[in-house]
Amino acid sequence: MSNVKYIDTGADMPSKSAPNPVLIEILEEALKMAESGQLQSYIGTGFTVDGLRVATWGNFHDDKYQMLGSLNWLVHEYVHRTTEGNP
Repeated sequence: MSNVKYIDTGADMPSKSAPNPVLIEILEEALKMAESGQLQSYIGTGFTVDGLRVATWGNFHDDKYQMLGSLNWLVHEYVHRTTEGNP
C-alpha cells in the first residue's frame, strides 16, 4: 500500500503494464545531452509501477544556489501543471 495520492489532472495516464513512451523520449533526450557534454549535472525523481520512489543524482552542479533555485522552480512548475485548468 502506498501513501502517495494521485492528483487527477484530467490527462490520460500511461498504462502501468507497458513502457511509457513519453518518459522514454525525455530520458533519451537527457542522455543525448549528457553524451554530448551539454548536460553536466542532473537530479531527477520518479515512481515505479509499485509506487516506490526513484531518485537519481548525476554529479553536483558547481553552484548550489543555482541548483536549489532550479529545484524550487520545479516545485512551482509541478504545482502549475497539476492544478485544475492547466495542461
